[in-house]
Amino acid sequence: MAPVRFQYKYNRDAKHDFVFFGHQPVRAYKMANRWKFVESEVRAAGRAIAALAWDPHDLVDPRPGGAGQQGGSRLEPTGWRAQIHGWIVRAARTAHEETGCSCGAVWGYGYEKSWGLRCGLTADALREQCGEYAIACVLPVASLAWTDDTWLIPRTLAFILDRQEETDENLGHTPTPCKVCGTGVTDPGRRPAAGSGGNVLCPACAQATLLSYRQQLDGKPYAKVRENGPPAQDYLCTLCDPPRPAAVWDHCHDHGLIRGPLCVSCNTMEGHGKDFLTLQGSTAHLLRCTHCRTRRSLPTNHQLAALRRHLHLERGTPGCDWPLHMCVTLIDAGSSGFDCTVRCPGEQRNRSAGFHLTPEEADRIQAQAVEEGLSDSS
Repeated sequence: MAPVRFQYKYNRDAKHDFVFFGHQPVRAYKMANRWKFVESEVRAAGRAIAALAWDPHDLVDPRPGGAGQQGGSRLEPTGWRAQIHGWIVRAARTAHEETGCSCGAVWGYGYEKSWGLRCGLTADALREQCGEYAIACVLPVASLAWTDDTWLIPRTLAFILDRQEETDENLGHTPTPCKVCGTGVTDPGRRPAAGSGGNVLCPACAQATLLSYRQQLDGKPYAKVRENGPPAQDYLCTLCDPPRPAAVWDHCHDHGLIRGPLCVSCNTMEGHGKDFLTLQGSTAHLLRCTHCRTRRSLPTNHQLAALRRHLHLERGTPGCDWPLHMCVTLIDAGSSGFDCTVRCPGEQRNRSAGFHLTPEEADRIQAQAVEEGLSDSS
């Protein structure tokens, strides 16, 4: 176990507000702009795990469908099996590249042929490379054992990981009652961030009980609004449709000025500066900073994202919804501009040829993004 890995990472596609300590779910909640847990729940989860019988020599074959034919099952692994299997395959690929193994392995295919140690990979090398990789606070690689053609895992550990997957799936479909009307809500983003974790609002009650932001604080210093202004939790998120409860006052980090209230997920996306510009109305929201608006420029942490978004729309696979930074690579070439590559996952490699973006072209793309944002806000 690795309890130090017990943390909450919110994302827009989260199915629920729980994290897992082994197979035990513990609810996360937001308070004072930080994710927290109830200590008694964490300790109870630890006791439940400690109470399980543990015999490192009681091992099970992880292959779906059993051992099957020589080389293992011909079913592809899923869930935690796929995750561990992927670590082993990548470690074997590294060993293959380092030792020049001539086993003839076909990388990326042939799951049924890749369950054992191969290509010069040793158990010690795997533990050194992947021993700190965690799943739900569990470090599985350290407990694996090996036969000629597959890896084995302690039965208790397989039980923990199976239960974690099952519970995770069930929690994603378990509605939480709205605190006003009692309607079941499955969207975790509708919980106000300042609550104890149980204050959930359905879309109708959120719109009926919270305020719509009318840009009355645009351009105000964030420090003053944080100290003496109204709480962001009284408002609806300015970007979500239908709007979620807001969690924080979003502000421009270049100039320290308020832009408006955002929910947890929108604010997290804005802070990362990667895919925020894919949200409807996001550019107009960024330009609510009066300094950015006057200067007709995007904040520093979104300028490369504007280039990625434009290049993805222009050169990427139509309909691709992968994160922009996974599809578009930009390498700063200094005063000469950027070296670029656009290749969406699944796209044929012969379409991945690089190209160069001059400073003038980059400025034009960013200026176009600003004009579109100003048009949307008018």
